[in-house]
Amino acid sequence: MKYSIHDEEKVLEILQQYWFKPFRYKQIENAIYKNFIKDFNEINTVSKDTREILNKHFFFQELELVDRQNSSNNQTTKLLWKTRDWHFVESVIMRHLSWRNTLCVSSQVWCAMKCSFCATWKLWLTRNLDFYEIVEQILYVSDILSQNGEWWLRNIVYMWMWEPFNNYAEVKKSIEIALDQKKINLANRRVTISTCWIVPMIKEFAKDFPQTSLAISLHAPNDKIRNELMPVNKAYPLEKLIWALDEYIASTNKKIFYEYIMIRDLNDLPEHAEQLWQLLKHQKIAHVNFIPYNPWEAASWLTYEATNKARIIKFQKILEKYWIPSTIRATLWDDIDAACGQLAAKAKNKNKL
Repeated sequence: MKYSIHDEEKVLEILQQYWFKPFRYKQIENAIYKNFIKDFNEINTVSKDTREILNKHFFFQELELVDRQNSSNNQTTKLLWKTRDWHFVESVIMRHLSWRNTLCVSSQVWCAMKCSFCATWKLWLTRNLDFYEIVEQILYVSDILSQNGEWWLRNIVYMWMWEPFNNYAEVKKSIEIALDQKKINLANRRVTISTCWIVPMIKEFAKDFPQTSLAISLHAPNDKIRNELMPVNKAYPLEKLIWALDEYIASTNKKIFYEYIMIRDLNDLPEHAEQLWQLLKHQKIAHVNFIPYNPWEAASWLTYEATNKARIIKFQKILEKYWIPSTIRATLWDDIDAACGQLAAKAKNKNKL
């Protein structure tokens, strides 16, 4: 049996079996995370015997890149991965004009949350990703940005495919590698977990990563609308969520980001803005991100339409009146399969034929 080279505990265990000194791991670690070496035979800082042991016991890559789509303005790249057991997951690189490169990573193969506006749940949850499959996404993107002479990877968001708190043990390991100064070395505040709010996990996340950012997929100002959009709300209604988030803020003093997808006439009216203010008014460090709804293929049965920008701005100004900051999310990828899970759904259906 071979193990992932990202499993530090197992690497150290194997090296100790062969009586190697601990500094050997530091050489291997530097080659992988700083020089992006993907072939053990190319690690020239260790002996041939060491390379043979690594080849015998470990592997680099479980994910295979099978498709890559670039938006016409080259601000967005969508990556489609195939797992060793023939499932498909996605990552997305977003290049902002301010030289901030952000990567959205997947932590599951599909999703069990069944949010009505999202393509990810279409083929239901298949399995959780292992921590090293998440790390592979991050390292691959760090490498290609470096090769292209682009600005380095600045932010990681766990939000694409999909509920990271339902795979928390593996997500936790991957975050630890991302934050490790000797490995990927990202700042705490540059890593964000986006959750549709698995309430019991918020407290655990605050304990494990008090300086890492938290984003909540809110999308509605009241339980009635959110029950329609997100069935998880029936288990964890707004009252329970806000209570958990109050505890989170008290223990971390961190700003919470709220994701709010704008769907015409469903959750984008002035009265909804007033309700949203009532919901968040006691959280002085909340920030709302408005996301225009993006229709996805095979969702013709949905009657959802995107809110136009003028109405989003009107909604935003109501929140500004109450001193709640917000941002209208820029649309960077209209010309590619943009919705979460859309590219993977196509690949899945193609392989069924």
